[in-house]
Amino acid sequence: MELKDAIKNRQSIREYQDKPVPENKLHNVLEAARLAPSGANRQYWKFVVVQDPQKRQALAKASGGQPHVAQAPVVIAAVSTMPGFNEVRGARLCG
Repeated sequence: MELKDAIKNRQSIREYQDKPVPENKLHNVLEAARLAPSGANRQYWKFVVVQDPQKRQALAKASGGQPHVAQAPVVIAAVSTMPGFNEVRGARLCG
């Protein structure tokens, strides 16, 4: 599949099968995310893989009550590691 077709035909999924995600597929997703470009290749992020049902429930609550977050068999949280992530060169980005 061409990239343009993948982007054009993408779908948001909010219903999940109740089965684990194979480790090799999870690894491939994380590797693709790790290779994503960033300014000066600084990559100020970490990916946290959450498979524990109680932790996924807590994430669902923290995400504004989105139940599909708790229902997914795996949640990958992208977390900034950049101090002052909401400020860049003195310009406030959010918050």
